[in-house]
Amino acid sequence: MSHRVASLRTGERAALLAAEEACALATALAVAPHDPTGVHEARKSLRRLRSLLALVRDALGKEAVDAIDDELRAMTRDLSALRDGQVVQDVARLLAREATDPAERENWQALLPALAGRHEQVLAAALCEDPGFMRRQAQAHRQAEHLRQLPWQRLKAGDLRHALARSERRQARAQAKAMASGQVDDLHDWRRKSRRLRMQLSALRKLQVAPRGKAARLPPRFISQLVDQLGALQDLVLLHRALEALEPAHARAKRIVPRSRVRTASPIQPLA
Repeated sequence: MSHRVASLRTGERAALLAAEEACALATALAVAPHDPTGVHEARKSLRRLRSLLALVRDALGKEAVDAIDDELRAMTRDLSALRDGQVVQDVARLLAREATDPAERENWQALLPALAGRHEQVLAAALCEDPGFMRRQAQAHRQAEHLRQLPWQRLKAGDLRHALARSERRQARAQAKAMASGQVDDLHDWRRKSRRLRMQLSALRKLQVAPRGKAARLPPRFISQLVDQLGALQDLVLLHRALEALEPAHARAKRIVPRSRVRTASPIQPLA
């Protein structure tokens, strides 16, 4: 970090961080129509922006921040189907590579063209509705301007710590609920809140604000490991739903995919 950035106040550093993420979002959306990594990077930028907005919401004004966050959330949902299609193919390829039974490997390989075709249809529909993702790019630039106009000078380090403590409590509640129920929706919520907590801790480090609380004492890799483990479960859920949506011609292949392959690699380790 340059001396200039290091000498900025908390609000100014946060404004700069938001501007950088908004720029990264627009850049990723420009790449997305012809490069699958663009969708992934755009969704990451959206999550980081929304995580930052959750930290500054109370200090900068709920109405103004919520208006921006609503637009960013809509953009995230808009890209979900595209990203999910990529994830499903990646998981199916991984299962094909890891299969020790030749019949199982053959079945996964037979399903890959159908999964790819399904994703291509979703992408074609998205590009037909928004050629080159120009509308999405314009939306990203509009939100960047709205972010710039927020009263960042109001933001203090204490505001960030207070908001982080709230995120920590929400993560703990989601974790307890998911561990008690084991329901897919609860596990997904646990992952979302854990991921947001991880991103907010990362944001505080970038903003040179020392976090407090139990989560701050955990090595970052602990939270990342939990998010990855929960993400592996969610990826399998997406794959299951994609297989259910395939044409009846693929039903036989779906039926003989062994359940033993649909497991997590290691037990989930909740945050203490």
